[in-house]
Amino acid sequence: MGLVYKILDGVSRAYNKLLLMPSLRRSFAACGENVTLGRRSEIAGAGNIYMGHDVYLGPGTTLLTTRAKIRIGDYVMSGPNLTVITGDHRTDILDRPMMELTDEDKLPDNDQDVVIGNDVWMGSGVTILKGVNISNHCVIAAGAVVTKDVEPEYSIWGGVPARCLGSRLKG
Repeated sequence: MGLVYKILDGVSRAYNKLLLMPSLRRSFAACGENVTLGRRSEIAGAGNIYMGHDVYLGPGTTLLTTRAKIRIGDYVMSGPNLTVITGDHRTDILDRPMMELTDEDKLPDNDQDVVIGNDVWMGSGVTILKGVNISNHCVIAAGAVVTKDVEPEYSIWGGVPARCLGSRLKG
């Protein structure tokens, strides 16, 4: 069993590196050097995504955007199952089911950019919602749901919804 897994894992990694990533790199609005998206990642709206240098987003990452932008800085890493969503749905239109509403029905504030600064580490299962700016050098704990800006720099955030838990700075 171990040998079969190693072979399949190697084939999957080679596919990701040689075929998938070069195609995605061309699809992004901008993409720096040494960018890796883990296996089973889902990207929607790649033309609105800007990737810095030295970015590693773990397996199962989901980046969803239609009209807003996702900007990811340099030296950013995440554990598996990171989710970044730049939009939501209107809930004030009552004469039609919400799932029938389209992007044309949205208000400007229904889609907002997400900015992830430089040297940010996001743990496993982090969700980042529309309009969030994460300051440089921050840590987001596993399972956190980030609904508002993460500041100041070097802060550690976690929880649902995420709140500041401390600082990476000592003293």
